[in-house]
Amino acid sequence: MEFNKRFKKHNLKILKTIGKGTYGNVYLCEKLKSGILNIVKDVELDVKIQNHKQEIANEVKILSKMQHPNIIKFHDCYYVNKHVMICMEYATSGNLAEYMYQQCPKLISQQEILFYFCQILLGVNYIHKLDIIHRDLKAENILLTGKNGVIVKIGDFGISKMLESAKKTSTVIGTPYYLAPELCEGNPYDTKSDVWALGCLLYEMCTHKRAFESETLVGLVKAITSGSVHPIDLTVYDRGIQDLIDSMLSILPDKRPTVKDLMGKIVILKMIYIVYLDAGNDELLNLKFNNL
Repeated sequence: MEFNKRFKKHNLKILKTIGKGTYGNVYLCEKLKSGILNIVKDVELDVKIQNHKQEIANEVKILSKMQHPNIIKFHDCYYVNKHVMICMEYATSGNLAEYMYQQCPKLISQQEILFYFCQILLGVNYIHKLDIIHRDLKAENILLTGKNGVIVKIGDFGISKMLESAKKTSTVIGTPYYLAPELCEGNPYDTKSDVWALGCLLYEMCTHKRAFESETLVGLVKAITSGSVHPIDLTVYDRGIQDLIDSMLSILPDKRPTVKDLMGKIVILKMIYIVYLDAGNDELLNLKFNNL
């Protein structure tokens, strides 16, 4: 009863459960009267964990300050009976992992990959300008939306960090397959760890395989810290795409390009210009997507 009251109090009707976690669930909800669909993360505050409330407040702070066509929008936050309800934009067309799975085993064309990847770059460049590190960039957190499903939105900022606080810590956090070598080794990290994850993501888009895989965590760490990946199919993709991946997957963070550097690369530049002009516009982006 209390559960339903919390949602009804804020004019939210639960349509279905999207995901379940340690501290709460994620629901697809309809805003009563307006009919607008929201994603609501319902988190139970754990009083036994000293910084839990602060971590939630950090996520809310990060979400609320971001306004960009390639970032999931924050709508509202409610604190009710030791619960925090975070309301966010609903992405209507799933995520990039699902999209890639639908295409498999057929390789995705270079232009199509760049169309999505350049929107991701625009979003990540924006959060890096705000001195925010995402720390969990992966295909499941790259959401697709709009009635044509061609708008990219970066989501799940639950473990994001403001850059200043990140400089003081070396906590290993994030999805293991996308972890940068410095995170595996417990060293301090910065925005370049997101660039590494982008390299893993681009590789996955070109191959339908993870850049680094192992049956054990120890083996995965060894693979990541070696930095060696099998080349992509150069009969399908330009050498410039391979060079891009190699630069992002450099073992040394200082050797990796910034996201701004990436956007200036010749293989990227034309598509960045195309998606930047109509960022967030579903109709115009769909026209361009159909003409790739």
